[in-house]
Amino acid sequence: MLADSPAEEDSALLLALAQAQDALARLEASAAAASAPVREGLGVRLAFREAAGWLAHQGHWIHPVDLALRDAGLTGSYAAAQLRRRLPSVLPATIGDTEQLHQLPEDQEVALALAIARLWRRLGESQTWRPLQDADSLAATLTPLGEGRGPAQLAERLAQLRPPGRLPALITAGLLARDWEQQARADRLSLPAIFLAACIWQAQGGTALPVWSAPVQRLHRLALQPRQGWLPLFLEAVAEAAMRGRQELARLQRAEAKAAAITHTARSHLPGAAALALRRPVVTPRLIASTLGVTHRAALGLTRQLESGGIIRETTGRSAWRAFAVA
Repeated sequence: MLADSPAEEDSALLLALAQAQDALARLEASAAAASAPVREGLGVRLAFREAAGWLAHQGHWIHPVDLALRDAGLTGSYAAAQLRRRLPSVLPATIGDTEQLHQLPEDQEVALALAIARLWRRLGESQTWRPLQDADSLAATLTPLGEGRGPAQLAERLAQLRPPGRLPALITAGLLARDWEQQARADRLSLPAIFLAACIWQAQGGTALPVWSAPVQRLHRLALQPRQGWLPLFLEAVAEAAMRGRQELARLQRAEAKAAAITHTARSHLPGAAALALRRPVVTPRLIASTLGVTHRAALGLTRQLESGGIIRETTGRSAWRAFAVA
């Protein structure tokens, strides 16, 4: 976004801020009004969408469901599967979603993506976790994300970048993300910087700030944008990521409505199985059996009911050790 005058720059920034705040408010209000299974399931799925978005920004598109399968220990190394020519067994949703994989992420990148998912989920769920409360906490959190500075250096850097005056939380978050990594790669956004922005938003009473799940083209433009004009693009990315979050929420609520329409007896475990499928990004009959305290055979029956009702779908393509996700 380019402006011909300071007034135009201010107008562009205010418009982007209003749109981002509106999108986040709609997402958070809609989530707060949803049922507990949907609200919990939304947070988990948005975390995996953030992880998948970060991977896409690195040049690797991996479906969020496949990351959830990997996190649950239901699939293994992508590199090993590629050597054995068994990629569809570990990337079923990704292979089905695209004609070909241009480049697979290394195992270290996948591990980092899963760490991102856990951090964003924790930001959304924890009421007491405050990574910014002191330099030691911040260093412990950022080190796995590639931050090399120690507690003392981080504290000094934060003090240097603290914006003057009382600014909206999103502006403060964007300014810190923009200026945090002075020597970041010119074509990549800084992971620690974006996480810091999310921490600032959470500290002001928000949930886990969605950024990486914005369209990858938007993230690339943001990474290449010079300092002037960066902040409006950041806010536009947040707005688009929040809009995608509302779409995910609507999908879960449609599945919940389908489950509620299935006729069942008063003693049926079907509502509990449906709630579990909403809460978890992937479920297995074994998980249903252990969570609900039913036999494996009964769990298989519940899975068939949910699948025939269009609430869940099988995700692995396997005949054994199958896993399911909300359709």
